[in-house]
Amino acid sequence: MTDGLLPFIVPVDDPVALAAREGSLGALADAVRRLIDVSVRTEVDDAELDRVAAGIGELADRLEAEASATPLGLVVSSDGRLRDHGNPAVGLRNPMAPPLRIARGEDGSAQCTITLGAPYEGPPGHVHGGVVALVLDQVLGTVPPLVGKPGMTAYLNVTYRRPTPLGAALTVSAEPVEVGEWKVLVRGDIRTADGEITAEAEGLFVVPRFARHRGAAPQSDAGDFDSEHFGGRAGH
Repeated sequence: MTDGLLPFIVPVDDPVALAAREGSLGALADAVRRLIDVSVRTEVDDAELDRVAAGIGELADRLEAEASATPLGLVVSSDGRLRDHGNPAVGLRNPMAPPLRIARGEDGSAQCTITLGAPYEGPPGHVHGGVVALVLDQVLGTVPPLVGKPGMTAYLNVTYRRPTPLGAALTVSAEPVEVGEWKVLVRGDIRTADGEITAEAEGLFVVPRFARHRGAAPQSDAGDFDSEHFGGRAGH
């Protein structure tokens, strides 16, 4: 799903309390994200591994005591926007998400800087190609909402120019190439700090029929969008 697909603003009864809960949920995801990273890299002895595994199992049991039986889907956030907290690229609650923090340009472009570690390894010392595609899809998919056409990925063509290094700062950029009535063609790439392109992509994003009558600001976990920029109304 393209980030920012559903352009709704929803009233929130207690935004302060919800913001506090979001802070706790984000902190949990950050802690588990760190756990995933160190579990890949740890060299502790077998006995310690067994003790830690047992402890993690107990923590998982505590969380599962009150857990949803279904995926999160879209949820109302404290700012009244619908956000995909389970998104594997930008989701607040997803510890597998790097997460991406995507900034927008006034020209409809999108950009983020990320450093991917051990959990995302494919070829030794480099990022898995599927993760590269995930990152590009998310950043390119942020562009259509910025030009008022939030849509879904119709196709994504990725060209891998060279291996993408782990543990190094990467800049991911995207910009609109063609904007039609319900379609947006976007191009983008991933570059190292030295400016070398490791991968580039072209994506076509299409506004689904059920969303074509909507005109408010796009919603997402990827960034905060100015509703006036899209002719919408502010949330509460």
